[in-house]
Amino acid sequence: MPYGASRVAPLASLLVLSALAAPSAAGAQGIIARLPGLGPTSFSFTNTSIARFRGVNFDRNVHDDNFGSLTERLDFAMQAAPWRFYLRFDGFSPVNHDSSCTPTEADLCYLQPNWRPGTYRPSLGLTYDNVANVLPERVNIRFQRRGLTLEAGDYYQVFGRGLALAFRKVDPIGLDTTLRGGRFEYERDRLTVRAFGGLSNPQNLDPISLAIFPDPQDLLYGASVATRAGRDGDLEMSGHFVHAGFERDASARRQDDVDVAGWRFELPSLLDGALTLYGEADVLRRQTHLRVDANGNQQGPTRITWGRGIYGSAQLIAGRWTVLAEWKDYTNYLLAPSQLGGSTPRDVARIYSTAPSLERDDQRIFTNANTRGARVRVDYALEGSPWMLTLNSVLYGWSDHFDEGGNLVDPWDATHGYTTSHTYFAVRRRSRPVAQPAAPGEAPTNAPAAAGGAPVAAGGLGGGSVTRVSRGDFNLLATVGYRREFHAGTAPATGGAEPEFRAGDIKHESVQADIDVAFPVGANDSLELRIDNRFERNFVFDRITGFDLAQLVTGVRGGVSLSWSHGLPLVVSATLRWDNTSRPGGEALLFESPFGRAPDPSNVTVDPRLPTLYPSAEVRWNFSISNFVRVFGGWTPGGRVCSGGVCRDVPLFSGAVAELVLRL
Repeated sequence: MPYGASRVAPLASLLVLSALAAPSAAGAQGIIARLPGLGPTSFSFTNTSIARFRGVNFDRNVHDDNFGSLTERLDFAMQAAPWRFYLRFDGFSPVNHDSSCTPTEADLCYLQPNWRPGTYRPSLGLTYDNVANVLPERVNIRFQRRGLTLEAGDYYQVFGRGLALAFRKVDPIGLDTTLRGGRFEYERDRLTVRAFGGLSNPQNLDPISLAIFPDPQDLLYGASVATRAGRDGDLEMSGHFVHAGFERDASARRQDDVDVAGWRFELPSLLDGALTLYGEADVLRRQTHLRVDANGNQQGPTRITWGRGIYGSAQLIAGRWTVLAEWKDYTNYLLAPSQLGGSTPRDVARIYSTAPSLERDDQRIFTNANTRGARVRVDYALEGSPWMLTLNSVLYGWSDHFDEGGNLVDPWDATHGYTTSHTYFAVRRRSRPVAQPAAPGEAPTNAPAAAGGAPVAAGGLGGGSVTRVSRGDFNLLATVGYRREFHAGTAPATGGAEPEFRAGDIKHESVQADIDVAFPVGANDSLELRIDNRFERNFVFDRITGFDLAQLVTGVRGGVSLSWSHGLPLVVSATLRWDNTSRPGGEALLFESPFGRAPDPSNVTVDPRLPTLYPSAEVRWNFSISNFVRVFGGWTPGGRVCSGGVCRDVPLFSGAVAELVLRL
């Protein structure tokens, strides 16, 4: 039995035992009991069990292939106004994994069990990691009455649009980082005061890579004061301050302290709600202490750099027209320290701010920390019709180049800057709404069965959300766009040699299109078909100049998925994705070794050949409104994935996953 497996039974059985021992009825909102001194108290439990088999992930590391794993998570919440208490226990154990690394290969055998709360190891003493290991993954107690909120333990905190601070879940890329400390909020009349302080507490298990994040000793604290003005309080202004003291980076022997101060305003309802304005400006000051030893003694200099983050948006609704304009100016604006002193976060556990990127949420971007530009989006709703047309265009400059002083150059630098343009057109059709079934004891009114309604999976794979449309109706979203990143200037020529690049040379170019259509096929069944495809070419070593369709179509990535929903309970999906953009040019044909070539354990210097085709299937059964089981099998491509300007690199996956979620 692997380490920690004996803990699975107590965690899972707690859900059942609590239900049996509850003194009153359980319903959709959990268990309700009347406790002395607290009165009516609600209890809720969620147990998540994930069994996973991971095959070959086609990297050079042969020690993280062909193994199983078990993940357990138990959430417990108790609420009795004005109090709320929350706990989360996490556990992970790899099964039959390769641990044969030599001492010089220790980093390759990164798979290890991790259970929170864990066991205190006396030999390590009162170190931060040793103490944190015996605490639950999440623990929170909150007091909330009238305008006062007090929290202790783990909590999320966001200021404004997330430029200065954004501790929140980013589920699409598997991020869950909280602050562990305390939070204060007081709201009265038109004044709101917030203050917080604590240590960063990332979820220790990365659910995508299955690596274990140690808890960084990053201390953050800050405050904000907001006030509302105007007859109806429709003008909100606030100022905020955030300090982040990062733990010493042992490999680079540096330690960073960052201060962010800013101001924002919001006018959400001008012209009777037709006009919305928002603006925010932040100044960032970073002190980098160089050559710091393990005892905190500094032998090197202190480097001070400055950055700014400015964001503004305006939205106007005029009849059937909606116009949205946004501006961003993030110059050397990165809250967390970077791996190479550059423009991307050092690791995904340290994404502490999420400035709006202006791009599509799923768009891969290189950096969002040193960029300046604008976006305009125009929507037009056809009169008396469910159709809507959208034209969206983004233009911005960015750079990841450093000057001789170690500072990032201006995003619009005439020599080392890049320019990105991205324009796409979308057609959307929304189905007519259908009334939901009447509640017990109420008379039915236009129930879906009478109208011939059927549930349609709106979210594609996973079937997590469904919508109802009338028989013969359908939902549709189709887009087509063109994106281009190119050099803004020409590199200096030295010694009469040809410049390394010239203005207009392409770094990235793509043409993308996708369509998502969902429609009922019976009284209780529906289908959703999604097809997306992107032709692209990227600079590797040779210069790319001009538009060349023959070159562009050689790089392709996309996919097709078909989902069938039977009522609300059952969703079955089949998917095929394709991607040859990570292969060398001579091996880029989609059907040349479509399932790749696994690494050779006897010769790790030879790179594996990545697949080009990735088939998969998923079945999800929602056996009650809050409980489901999901089984996935197949392959998914890796690479950079993004969500709202936050990006990370994920590994390729091949294998199977079974997930069971029970809520009470």
